[in-house]
Amino acid sequence: MLKVLVSGILLAGSLSGLSANDMSKKMGNIPLGNVGGSTGNVFPKGRSRFVIKHMFLSKNEAYEGDDEVTDMKKRELDLDVTHFLFRYGLGNGFDIRVATTYVQKNLSQTIPMGPMAGKSFDLKNKGMGDSVVVGRYEILNQKKGAPLFLAIGAGVKLPTGSTNKSFSTPMGERKASQTQAMQLGSGSFDYIAEIGASKLLPNSRIDAHMMYVLTTEGKNDYEFGDKFKWNLGYSYALNKYVDLQLELDGLHMAKNKLKNKSIDSSGGNFIYVTPGIHIIPSKKYDISLGYMKMIHRNNNYDSSMHTGGLSEDYRVVLRVGYNF
Repeated sequence: MLKVLVSGILLAGSLSGLSANDMSKKMGNIPLGNVGGSTGNVFPKGRSRFVIKHMFLSKNEAYEGDDEVTDMKKRELDLDVTHFLFRYGLGNGFDIRVATTYVQKNLSQTIPMGPMAGKSFDLKNKGMGDSVVVGRYEILNQKKGAPLFLAIGAGVKLPTGSTNKSFSTPMGERKASQTQAMQLGSGSFDYIAEIGASKLLPNSRIDAHMMYVLTTEGKNDYEFGDKFKWNLGYSYALNKYVDLQLELDGLHMAKNKLKNKSIDSSGGNFIYVTPGIHIIPSKKYDISLGYMKMIHRNNNYDSSMHTGGLSEDYRVVLRVGYNF
């Protein structure tokens, strides 16, 4: 995978000798970056951007690997996550971004056996989720004569989401320690490392990005698994108002742990293909929409409970940006 990312980004290296002004003329309309992933760019000093990014998904089937299995509880989890992100160029090759989230979760399920067998109920939770602070440093800048843009970053996820909600069910009250997946945050400080690269081409661009999230134990004796995310995308500007994109997005999630014991029906490996469109009414505003269709799934499975992890078939992403 790394070879694919590097070879894709190094295309058209012959343009690297152009000056910044000559490059702007040669590049034509420069499209926006991927809607599902990130880029290798760093903001210049004083530049800022505010982004609202909303993602919706519905996990309504259980899987072992890529094989659908019977879910006796008939679980269905609808998840809406809205990111509010501010990014600012600090100068000397550095920028910083701060983001928080608003999360809405709705889990419906059916009691599989016993005197209440067949009775359905819902668990709902909404509110502020966890937040992140990430700094990024520019290693290469294509506009300064390098063959591409290259940047590295590091940051921390802050436990700003609540972790203490209990839920009433037909079987009695379920404490927060029994419903961690329905809490709005993890209760943990997690650590982020990233590397991104971008290559500008005439009226188009190639972007690649990788991020690793190292998790720690949070509230309720629960620890979410480490995450590795990657994306590789191509965007093309039809004109100065409309771009089209196609990207691949990958996600590896390690198993979660409860009291240091792995939860076998959590985690897995997933790959999405994401066609999308960017609309740029002006230099100040832009709107992007992406449809993330899952094309590879390897869900983990709990053989002792005959329970597969829930998974979605697609995600929808809407991004609205404002440049200062």
